[in-house]
Amino acid sequence: MPHKDMPWIRQDALCRSGRPPLRVGSQDWFSWLAGISAFCYQPPGTTYRLTLRKEKRRQQHYWYAYMKNDRKLHNAYVGKTETLTATRLQQVLETLLAKVHRQRVDVCDG
Repeated sequence: MPHKDMPWIRQDALCRSGRPPLRVGSQDWFSWLAGISAFCYQPPGTTYRLTLRKEKRRQQHYWYAYMKNDRKLHNAYVGKTETLTATRLQQVLETLLAKVHRQRVDVCDG
């Protein structure tokens, strides 16, 4: 799902050429989020990757995370722009990993 031209967040920072890294949760981070519709996030210390997309629902914008595992796409609600902190992104990752684990258990029990 990620695209090569989509911004990437690694180690809780957006690295931009010729500019200092943008830390997740900073004021500049929230300003940056207001102007984009999607980005990829790779949490520190993992090989997992989330794609986050801003989607319009009920006249407001909300963020949703997507993670593909074993050809199955899992998704989770993230929240409004002002809630996208490093802690919230980690919580969403854990939610998606739990979905992946449940899928594996269901396949084994099936």
